[in-house]
Amino acid sequence: MTRFFVFIFSVFVFTFANAQVLDEEIGFKIVKAEYLINTERFEDAIKELNDIIKQNANYKNAMLLRAETKYKLAAYKGAKQDAIEFINQNGITAKAASILGKADYSLGMNDASFNSISAAIALGEKDAKLYEIRAEIFENRNQKISACEDWQMAAKLGSTKGAINARKNCGVKTEIPQEPKQEPKNSDDSTVDESQHTNGTGHTPSPTNTTIDSTQVQAGEVLSNGTTSGGQSNNTQTVPANQDTSKTNTGGAPDLLIPEEDNTINEIIIDEDLVLDIYGQGLGKRAIMERPSILILAEKDGVVTVEICVNKEGRIETAEFVASKSSLNQNSLVSLAIRKAKEFWFEESEYPRQCGFIKFKIKGS
Repeated sequence: MTRFFVFIFSVFVFTFANAQVLDEEIGFKIVKAEYLINTERFEDAIKELNDIIKQNANYKNAMLLRAETKYKLAAYKGAKQDAIEFINQNGITAKAASILGKADYSLGMNDASFNSISAAIALGEKDAKLYEIRAEIFENRNQKISACEDWQMAAKLGSTKGAINARKNCGVKTEIPQEPKQEPKNSDDSTVDESQHTNGTGHTPSPTNTTIDSTQVQAGEVLSNGTTSGGQSNNTQTVPANQDTSKTNTGGAPDLLIPEEDNTINEIIIDEDLVLDIYGQGLGKRAIMERPSILILAEKDGVVTVEICVNKEGRIETAEFVASKSSLNQNSLVSLAIRKAKEFWFEESEYPRQCGFIKFKIKGS
């Protein structure tokens, strides 16, 4: 009997030690994946995340991180699948609903996108991009008042696109804060209490019903089955149309300058296989202090377009692939274009933020 208990204890100690080593190994991999994402090496990051999910599909936020990374690579179907799987495992969170909504919008599924984005907003996600997308959906539905409310909210979160559209389409001058306030968000690894988030009808907004297509899973990826339910949320805050905010904001400080809709193109010839067009909100007129060396090889002719936002000092704050303005969406090309776009350095400007596009016009070999 004593030998039996010694044997059981030894097995327990061995199993515990192995589990601890495995957990440390996965923890290292998630740190490495996050570093690769921060340096725009998205394909390498997805390989690390695939390995993590193989070993433990429920490890922390690996599934959600992979969804976000796939979205950045324009792998919208894969991003959608991972977001749904995360929701199945963890419940609805603001970040998961946000990724799902943005992926659906990129796939042309506006109704599904509207529901997921409204859920993300109701759950506390403060992302100007969500308000921009929902404003565009409202405009497509000819719901002008709701669209104006969302354009104004996007502007308040730092969106120059929101401010320009609020001025052009709504006749409202909306201030853009220099440092957008970030409201506390729900943790991505916790389930939302449905009783605390309703849309005024007694129901919690959530993503629309979606069935996972197993044919969309990449080799080596791990998923389980499941679906989600749908709903909508109410609209956002509004600024009265007759209120002039062009001079001062609510705190009495001068309102920050909003760039004009100026699509002057700055054409940069890199070599015989690559030409860049920089344009939007006057960026084509803004001098470039530094530009990266770029070597892009592709089999086919085409365009990869990246939307960039430049701060007052001339640094690129954000860079995101734009599928609707691109004809090539190969992962390696998208990842390289985003990384190179972020290496540009513009001259200083009076504008706190200018957002435009870098179009990579590629000649295939």
